[in-house]
Amino acid sequence: MCILPWLHRFTSEQGFHQICCSGEGPRKRLRDKDGHPLHINQALTDEELLNSPDLKAIRIAMLNEEWPSACERCRRSEEAGAKSVRQYMNDRFQHHWPEVLEQTVEDGTLSNPRVRYADIRLGNVCNLTCRMCGPGASRLWSDHYNEVQPPRFRILAAQLEDMKVNNWVKRQPARWLIEQCISSVEALQFAGGEPFIIPEMIEMLEVCVDSGRADQIALSYHTNLTVLPEKVTRLWPHFRSVTVICSVDGVGPLNEYIRRPSKWSDVDQNLHKLDAHCEEWNLRKIQFNTTVQIYNILSLADFFDYMGDNFKHVGPVPTFSPLYQPNYLSIANLPDDVKQIASDRLLSARSKAITRYRGYIQLTSVDTIIALMQKPSHPNGLKDFLYFTEKTDHEFKDSWARSCPELYDLLMRR
Repeated sequence: MCILPWLHRFTSEQGFHQICCSGEGPRKRLRDKDGHPLHINQALTDEELLNSPDLKAIRIAMLNEEWPSACERCRRSEEAGAKSVRQYMNDRFQHHWPEVLEQTVEDGTLSNPRVRYADIRLGNVCNLTCRMCGPGASRLWSDHYNEVQPPRFRILAAQLEDMKVNNWVKRQPARWLIEQCISSVEALQFAGGEPFIIPEMIEMLEVCVDSGRADQIALSYHTNLTVLPEKVTRLWPHFRSVTVICSVDGVGPLNEYIRRPSKWSDVDQNLHKLDAHCEEWNLRKIQFNTTVQIYNILSLADFFDYMGDNFKHVGPVPTFSPLYQPNYLSIANLPDDVKQIASDRLLSARSKAITRYRGYIQLTSVDTIIALMQKPSHPNGLKDFLYFTEKTDHEFKDSWARSCPELYDLLMRR
């Protein structure tokens, strides 16, 4: 059972309604009775969305103790010992279980559907071209994507062009979307693209403040933290709380290489601003979320020193989120001897951190990373990784030999 299908509204970067941020596969997009994807352009009310055919079917499946196919990522995470999105959300919204179950009728319909949590991906306007990303989340990738991808990962030119120019936030008024759930929402999450450079996000905050309900709403962000606008931070004190999840994949030059063309000095400066203004800006949590991939697997221990020694309010241990797609960047593709080096290094870092941060839940994600690293490699995984890396280095005038020297030596000496 996951509570999200009972009270959640998720809007993807392309404006499609999905089961949640963790859903995957062809069934992650919600569809109407004729099989057509549900999109923000249809102006669906919360009631229409929550009682859509797919969500009704998912609720019935869960009540029958079945795992819907779109929920495989949570199942795999839990099997590997990690705390999944399902478990986090059940903890967060468990007080709504009696109400929503009472409202669920035999065919899965909710008699009084109300959105309590809205996760809004504000299009694909971003200032970075992160190596594990693509044009769906950053339209800056559109002109380069097929030039660097292994052949079987390329997408149609028409799709690339559509992602380059088609932004739902500019077509469908953001004010309309937030007004659908403003009377009941308890939590709002923004991601992008990069939410801090998207003016419609600020407009949504202003709608919340004007409604008089901002003090009942918890905000959260996923951000690359390359910018931190004053016009955003001045609105935060109106809300119940603010959580900032910083997407950072390395310390110093490694983060600049993976999340190009970011500057580490900007990220570091903005982190210190968040730390210094934690109480003034009503920040409940400042946390790192690190996408674990081949490029950074040997350097994850660097976070423990950087985070633990430099901040008062920033969480001292990152959440390590394993990368699944594109699969050629998965750590499962590494040779066994490199996997062993990475595992030993992570276990050593965790052992030291346990003494210092006993009971800190993020430390359990180390076990998950090691378990997933032992999975079988993907067909042609390492070959595709080398192809992509060489192509992107040439396209962007970068160098993994310079940014990831140890990894380069271990893989290229073969």
